[in-house]
This record gives sequence, structure tokens and C-alpha cells, in this order.
Amino acid sequence: MMDIVALAALCKLAIDGGNKILEEYKKRKLSEAEKELLITAAKDGEFLIMHVDGPPDWIRVGKKDFGFVPPDGDPAIAAKYQDAFKNLCKRAYIEYDTGILFRLTYAGFEKARELAKKSKKK
Repeated sequence: MMDIVALAALCKLAIDGGNKILEEYKKRKLSEAEKELLITAAKDGEFLIMHVDGPPDWIRVGKKDFGFVPPDGDPAIAAKYQDAFKNLCKRAYIEYDTGILFRLTYAGFEKARELAKKSKKK
């Protein structure tokens, strides 16, 4: 289960934590899962952390679910998107809003829209 409070704290720490840590982390290349989440969120910037008893938590962006695993599915899929989401928090691209809602920061919108624009050109 993804702990909403811990995710919110992680996002806040990245934003408030100082430029050195943030700049070092941003030098790392985005994973494909991170890019996928950002591109999908480029329009409205909202992420919902979904939870039900049984399958691992997953991330909903608009009408698309990332990391949803049916009972007989591979839990590595959920882990991939949960890790990507946490990494985007560490990059200060995502901040906590309220409840299960997270949003792109301004830097997150810039990166998401840059990636979305590039992906349309392909």
C-alpha cells in the first residue's frame, strides 16, 4: 500500500529540501514510466492514488490507470509505476494537494508539456 502521508512528505521535502539535492536528482534521466505519467498528466496535472483491498495501489491520471494489477497479475507492474511516481515527487514535479489527490508543480507542468509536445512529433 502506498502511504499517502509518506508520499505527501516526500513531495514536500523535495520542494522544500534545497536546490543541491533537487538539481542532482534532476540530472538523472527520466524512466519510461516517469515519462508516461508526465505526458498523461500534461493537460490537467492531477494524479489520484487509488486503493482497494486486494490488489496493490495504483495511480490514476485522468481516465487512465497506471499500475493496476488484477488478482492474478504481475505485482512488478504496480511497483514500476509506484517507483516512477515517487521519483517524480523527488524531482519536485509533483506535490500533494489533499486526500488522494496530487498535482503537478509548475516545473512538473513544464516538463510534462515539453515531453507531450515531443511525443506528438514522433
